[in-house]
Amino acid sequence: MTFARDKRLLLGALALVAPLPLPLNQIVGWAWVAAYVVAVVAFLRRAAGPGGPWLPNWLMNVLAVTYLPFFLFDALVLSRGRIIVSVTHLLLFAIVVKLYGLREERDKWQIAIATLFLVLTAMATSVHPSVVLYLILVLVLSLRLLTGFARCHVMAGFVPEEAARPVPLRGFLTTATIATLLVAVPLFAFLPRVRTPFIMGRGEGAGTLGSATGFTNEVTLDTIGSIRTSREVAMRLSYDRPLVPSDELRFKAGAFDAYEGGVWRKRSGEPRVLTWRQGLRLDDSRRDRPEGTVEVFLRPLFGRALPLPIEALAIDSEKIPLLFLGEDGAAELRQEPRDVIDYRVTLAPRPVPLAWSPDDPQGFPRRREALLDTTGFSARVSELADRVAGSGSDRERAARLENHLFREYRYSLDFVGQAGAEPLDDFLFRRREGHCEYFASALVALLRYEGIPARLATGFLGAEFNPLEGYWVVRQSNAHAWVEAWIEGEGWITLDPTPEAGRPQVDRGGLRSLFSQGWDYVLFRWDRYVLTYGFFDQMQLLTTLKDAWDSLWSSLWGKPADTTGTAAAEVPAESPLLPAADSGGERSTAGYWLIAVLALLAVGVSVLLWRRSRRPLGGLAAYGRLRKVAGRNGLPAPPALPPLGFRDEVARRRPRAAAATSRVIELYLRESFGGAELSEPERLEITSALGVALRAIEEGGKPL
Repeated sequence: MTFARDKRLLLGALALVAPLPLPLNQIVGWAWVAAYVVAVVAFLRRAAGPGGPWLPNWLMNVLAVTYLPFFLFDALVLSRGRIIVSVTHLLLFAIVVKLYGLREERDKWQIAIATLFLVLTAMATSVHPSVVLYLILVLVLSLRLLTGFARCHVMAGFVPEEAARPVPLRGFLTTATIATLLVAVPLFAFLPRVRTPFIMGRGEGAGTLGSATGFTNEVTLDTIGSIRTSREVAMRLSYDRPLVPSDELRFKAGAFDAYEGGVWRKRSGEPRVLTWRQGLRLDDSRRDRPEGTVEVFLRPLFGRALPLPIEALAIDSEKIPLLFLGEDGAAELRQEPRDVIDYRVTLAPRPVPLAWSPDDPQGFPRRREALLDTTGFSARVSELADRVAGSGSDRERAARLENHLFREYRYSLDFVGQAGAEPLDDFLFRRREGHCEYFASALVALLRYEGIPARLATGFLGAEFNPLEGYWVVRQSNAHAWVEAWIEGEGWITLDPTPEAGRPQVDRGGLRSLFSQGWDYVLFRWDRYVLTYGFFDQMQLLTTLKDAWDSLWSSLWGKPADTTGTAAAEVPAESPLLPAADSGGERSTAGYWLIAVLALLAVGVSVLLWRRSRRPLGGLAAYGRLRKVAGRNGLPAPPALPPLGFRDEVARRRPRAAAATSRVIELYLRESFGGAELSEPERLEITSALGVALRAIEEGGKPL
């Protein structure tokens, strides 16, 4: 195998792997990557065979000029203005053309640099933990590429191409990869942070949430049902108290009051602006005594909604400087979060209605009219409402309507995407089955025909317990819709007509979900300590390390570490906090034992190193020592000088070292490039020859 063929195969292998995460991140389409992979595989097959013919320079220039108008078309039309996409397409095209035109030495470095940019694009847009495997694979291939280039460069100086043999590099690649990863961990932990880890814009489809319910200004009757089968994690919860069976864990994220054509929308209203510095108190009129808190870790939901438990009293989070609380009681952030955000919510012992009264004179002037609007509902729904609700108070009639849907209809996801022109009529009078949006929408219509203001609410219900760390996991499958109704004399109440089979439950864990919970644990740690690892995390890590050092020092020596300038040094001598100067306070002997153990280890390591130095040397070690000593004694020994050239220089300038030097180099070449390890007698021989050569070189050619 020729050196040029080796270089082509190494470059092709790295180029083949470089774009693999891009279609998963939705940066480039599968068709682009498939065409690129086919072209690179064809190149590898050609490079492994006889090779050629390769593209001439004039043809590469023609291809480059031809691609320019296509690049403009791609940037403006195909990529829709997303410059990173069109530039990535250009990069893929350039790598393929350069691979097929690889001739000169500088071309290989151009391809390697272009491939590096492709790797950076893939890394900068990836959010899934599996990108670590991609990173390790690229690292191994990159090390293999560099060592392969070095081998070809060195061997080209003194070994004919047809006589070249492979160099065993498995051990070196393994050690170098592990060492690089070990060094990368502290560098990642302590290097200065940027605002976001995504230098080119966060990708999609690689571990992020693809859709969610109630986090925009509208929701269809199929929105929740279409994602109820998803196991993607939406939130993680950490309560400061044990949960009881009556806790249903209902989080409100959106509210909608206008229905038309199977779509619920929000009517405009001026939200109340809350600031973190002023305290994110959600309802100043209530004097409920707090009953615990819950810390919420919210993953990006591609919307501005902030899910809150229906018992929320206040929010505490430095990551939420502004909060918009709408008249419907739904909270929104100033902008869509790009990373996981955490916030602590103070809880009341019962639900806290944050929505405004239908008759409140402030805000939306026609709020009651909007909450009683039956536009979009048919007259058949009105007849059903009159028949089922009967007479009595608003609360009694609302309960009858809720129980009717709860008992007489069946929960099913088969209704998703099968709604007709009158979806609620199909649900109520023909199919009599559906998912939670249909149950909630139907109840809103029935209540409004009975003169009871009502709206549709969306969010999450229930969670499952993760025993690995003790937090609760809320998934997209916990998405749910229910109803908020205004009852005179009581205020806003929560009604949920969905049957038990369709309500997400509180799952306290078990063997059934242990595997998924383990994966959730990994994702949570990845989100928290990789994707969103920032400056405050670095400060906390440094504080933890300092506390650990102080604790270790105290346990070893029986006193705290020296903290110059701290308050401890300012305590008066007679203070009861410190022992008297002549008390001879008891000190720990652990530090002295540690010193003794370290001394014994140092002695043991020294003995091992001494014994190893007495062992016969291998070819590589002997040749390296020979060149090092020769360079110190005035002989030319630059890295570019091949072994045979070095041998000739030694023979010319140190004739008495010529024979021994020649023998050392002969055994070195046999071991390093002949594919055979030296035997024990040969190791003894090369060690002896090295000693003779070194003495002759150091003595300047004088007789021994």
